[in-house]
Amino acid sequence: MAARVASIYILLFATEFAWLAMVPLAPRFAEELDLSPVQTGAVLGAAGFAMLAVALPVGMLADRLGARRLTVAGGVLLVASHVWLGLSDGYWSLLGARTLFGVGMGIVWTAGLAVLSTVPVGRHRSFALGGTITTAGAASVTGPVIAGYLGDEVGLGAPFLGVAALTAVATLAVALLRDEPAAAPAEQPRLRALLARGAYERYVLAALLLMFVLGIVNGSVNLLVPLELRANGLTSGEIGLAFSASSAVFVAATVAVTRAAGNGRGLGLAGVAAGAYAMLLGVPLVTTATAALLVFVVIRGPAWATVSTLPYPLGAIGADRAGLGYGTVVGVLNVAWGASNAVGPVLAGALADIGGIRLGLVPAIGACVLCSFWLATSLRRPREAVA
Repeated sequence: MAARVASIYILLFATEFAWLAMVPLAPRFAEELDLSPVQTGAVLGAAGFAMLAVALPVGMLADRLGARRLTVAGGVLLVASHVWLGLSDGYWSLLGARTLFGVGMGIVWTAGLAVLSTVPVGRHRSFALGGTITTAGAASVTGPVIAGYLGDEVGLGAPFLGVAALTAVATLAVALLRDEPAAAPAEQPRLRALLARGAYERYVLAALLLMFVLGIVNGSVNLLVPLELRANGLTSGEIGLAFSASSAVFVAATVAVTRAAGNGRGLGLAGVAAGAYAMLLGVPLVTTATAALLVFVVIRGPAWATVSTLPYPLGAIGADRAGLGYGTVVGVLNVAWGASNAVGPVLAGALADIGGIRLGLVPAIGACVLCSFWLATSLRRPREAVA
């Protein structure tokens, strides 16, 4: 089981590295390809749209057919997307490469987590699933700063060609694993029945809402803040360094959050984090000075970590309580993440075209406030046993 967890973590690390490598480089791509904020947002959001399309079908296939081979297929697509992006020299090529990346990412983050969901129920599974976000956080510490400086010193395509090699190695490691035990229940109801079964399960709903908030907020912040910092005169490397510093705080916070999820305290912590994130987003509303934006990027780490880490452990609890396959629940969660990550950058870019960064951040703040309110209301219901 340890080899299985480690191999999946390596692939997730490489995938998240590539995902966040685009953050400090997006302003450079916008300059060199003469992209508007909406077009830049579309490039960032393309992966979310693609993930939205594939996550649920992949989750259901993982429950029926097993997840390892699907994970390997996703890794192969990721390698192809990195090479394509590394060689892109136009808007449509860039958009196509990011779309293919989203397909591969959707497969890996759905089928790969279905593999991890076979860890026995309880604290060990919470750590295995929560650890995926710590792993992603470790990639986000290194991804922005390495990509930023490679983009400045070598070329915009260099970070993606490098991560293609890492992804190929990770995919080979997963391919060499034995097939995981089947996670699907003996009887497979229709999709409508599966979704209806989880529609009133509050842990599933909480996980879905957190995924929605995560996509809207990160999609907005990852577009608007780097563009503003670039306009203030920072280089791609300096922007990447700031986001890597934020990720270092993020990684440290995920450890404590994962422990809280294993002890069944996830719902309350999620509500507090969503409310705190809404308040932190007030910093760029007040001022867009470089120092203030850099402080915001770093101090948002704990709230970002909490909202990111809790969905998969809460979803696994909800899957047990509702009698759902883990792959299906992970697929539904990734649909929510993909939808919000697709809409977030485009909406933020369109609003920023009209009223600047302040107007662009309004949807992110509203999503955090609504999430915090719903979770606070949910906690007033009678407490139920948690698996």
